[in-house]
Amino acid sequence: MDYTRLLIARHGQTYGNVEQLMCGHSESELTPLGIAQARALGRRLASEDIAAAFASDLSRARETARHILDPRDVPLALEPRLREMHYGEWEARPRTEIFEQYPELIRGLVSGEGHPPGGETLAQLRERTVAATRELVAQHHGKTILLVSHGNAIMALLAELLEMPAPRLWSFQVDNASLTTLLVYESGHLTLLGLNDVRHIEGLQAAAAQ
Repeated sequence: MDYTRLLIARHGQTYGNVEQLMCGHSESELTPLGIAQARALGRRLASEDIAAAFASDLSRARETARHILDPRDVPLALEPRLREMHYGEWEARPRTEIFEQYPELIRGLVSGEGHPPGGETLAQLRERTVAATRELVAQHHGKTILLVSHGNAIMALLAELLEMPAPRLWSFQVDNASLTTLLVYESGHLTLLGLNDVRHIEGLQAAAAQ
């Protein structure tokens, strides 16, 4: 094949997601629903010939990847550059509190012209996620590889790969345990086969609530 098949997954639901915290580089464990989501994604990908798997080194991505890969004999490598955006002083604080207290900084962050105090810019997020992805694709040309990352990190990666301006990353929606599929050709051309596919987890939340 003259392309690499890139399977990009977001981690399953975490307690930080439920509590609407700005987790960023902060740790937050998967909820029971998040574990179920990751296992469902693993079943969805059971027929995929995954040659290599890479995950952010944060536990929510790492554990999601392990549930996806179980019981496959596919080694999992950790890649810190696939981490979520670093929120600096906003880390682990409630999202509503941040939006109420720092409206100007939030507008700057969304526009790509600012960043959280002590945190990353959109440009820095894009730079590291894309650099890691391009390296991994080059190392596994012609194969299928799995990347497990985070919401903003995946949106930033997609915006860069699709040559969109930095603030356009907010045009995407990347849900917990969603699957995005790309073909990356040797020429650099991309084909987006699927975005934010969540068919494999439909009904899980309702079942968990029963």
